[in-house]
Amino acid sequence: MLKDKNILIGITGGIAAYKICNLIRLYKKAGANVSVVVTPNALNFVTKLTLQSLSQNEVYSDCFEIDEYKPEHIALTEADIFVIAPASANTISKLANGICDNLLLSTACAYQKQILIVPAMNTGMWNNKFIQENLVKLKNSGYSILSPSEGFLACGTNGVGRMREPEEIFEETERILNSTKKLAGKKILITAGGTKEKIDPVRFITNASSGKMGLALAQQAQNMGADVTLVSTFKAHGFNNIVTETAFEMEKVVKENLKENDCIIMTAAVADYRVRNYSEQKIKKDDSDSMTLELVKNPDILKEISEEKERPMVVGFCAESENLLENAKSKIRKKGCDYIIANDISRCDIGFNTDENEVYIINKNLQTKHLDKASKQEIAKKILEEIFE
Repeated sequence: MLKDKNILIGITGGIAAYKICNLIRLYKKAGANVSVVVTPNALNFVTKLTLQSLSQNEVYSDCFEIDEYKPEHIALTEADIFVIAPASANTISKLANGICDNLLLSTACAYQKQILIVPAMNTGMWNNKFIQENLVKLKNSGYSILSPSEGFLACGTNGVGRMREPEEIFEETERILNSTKKLAGKKILITAGGTKEKIDPVRFITNASSGKMGLALAQQAQNMGADVTLVSTFKAHGFNNIVTETAFEMEKVVKENLKENDCIIMTAAVADYRVRNYSEQKIKKDDSDSMTLELVKNPDILKEISEEKERPMVVGFCAESENLLENAKSKIRKKGCDYIIANDISRCDIGFNTDENEVYIINKNLQTKHLDKASKQEIAKKILEEIFE
């Protein structure tokens, strides 16, 4: 499975660094090409010569240690997967906050594919609330985390913080790279964010959608090998991104790209209504205590594309504050799409503007599957696995 794969290993300063020698041997034995980038402190635990001998490649440790001009943090990002093991509390915190003060961190910041984090640290550090918050940030950004196990630690105590064994890291690498093949060759268009319907040049009607669920779906689909187009109401890097603002703009883009995609996932919260008479000039406040806006219906993008005779698979989203399943099943019958993903927006811990979600996947035969509360990245991955199964 790993034959001819390019694997980049990032080693940070920790006693568990010596175990990475065995991990490199496992990768090489499986036929992979291995490159290594280290933090300066990592070389206090394992030598550069040892890593070079095992990987049969140059070991990179400093942005300025180059014989000829080549931006190494960009060149190294061509690998199929980036495995950071052991990942210290310091490196995890810097990764989560976009700090790039060494070559390993600069490489991770520029890397666009899957990054596997394998933490190793003292139990107290692992349980520190700031470390846990940073791990959540990384997970919500699409990083894979192989959590440490419980056992005897270098500090002389027993507890959680022990880095997973090389064999476990190897198996997780295989699993991640295998999952990236699932959507290879597929073209997927995903909409995200809440549309804005203009009242005048400075005012508009919108909703509370943050676009996080759509962004998570785009990230996971790309990680699984799909060619992704993200049509969003905000700018997003790392994708073919088309930014729209109103329902009409989004409708135009979706219809123009409909037939060239294998799947359309309508995650965006498209406004149901728009102002009938848009004012070219800012509406001035007068002496009246009220102002009346006449609203008219926006196009129903999900229904319109679902009614097309020659269309790809269409997946809609259903945000409800009551009678979730009843309303979701009614919606899929009315819209005619292949799947509806239903989530409860009456809860403050999931849905709009949160990093977690809990959803029901309903197909056109009204068969229902419940996904328990998890990060939106995990939910996105499970949705994609379910609809493409």
